[in-house]
Amino acid sequence: MNRAQWWVLTATDPDAPAPSDLKAAATALAAEFPAPLPGLIAQTEPDNVQRWVLRDRPRLQQWSKGRSTLVGDAAHPTSPYAAYGAGMSIEDGYFLGRALRGVDLTDLTAVQRALQSYEDPRKPHTARQVQQAWILGQVFHHAPAPLRPVRDFILDHTLLLQKVAGDTNPREIQKQLALIQD
Repeated sequence: MNRAQWWVLTATDPDAPAPSDLKAAATALAAEFPAPLPGLIAQTEPDNVQRWVLRDRPRLQQWSKGRSTLVGDAAHPTSPYAAYGAGMSIEDGYFLGRALRGVDLTDLTAVQRALQSYEDPRKPHTARQVQQAWILGQVFHHAPAPLRPVRDFILDHTLLLQKVAGDTNPREIQKQLALIQD
């Protein structure tokens, strides 16, 4: 059985009610897209079409408290425009495990130090990634109408997006992966 997942993204007021017919709304948004998107939507059962409102949340100053800490989107929620939220969650798990390795878990002070030693070096990297994803979302979905043709021309005919997201971001990710030593 072939399975596919498709997405149609559009800027919208997050507090506005959802369209009464999500499949019809997705069909209308995708009407000018090339195959296979219109066909995928046509083959999708209406009950399988969902609305997912993206919301930005301010950065947390502290991820850890007592014996608890946050990882992944709970600590640094990332909009999908950088396609790296799951990757950062996996990295968080590694760095958290490394920070807790050998720590006496009955010693609250030692646990708190370990959690802070996990959190502190992760914050600058995750903050850059979250900010980049937010900026890309703004560029893709919130550019003023008169600027959209200029934006599209620049993204379609220059290496700007490649330089920002295709070159810089992988270098930043490689720096994080280089810290994984065992």
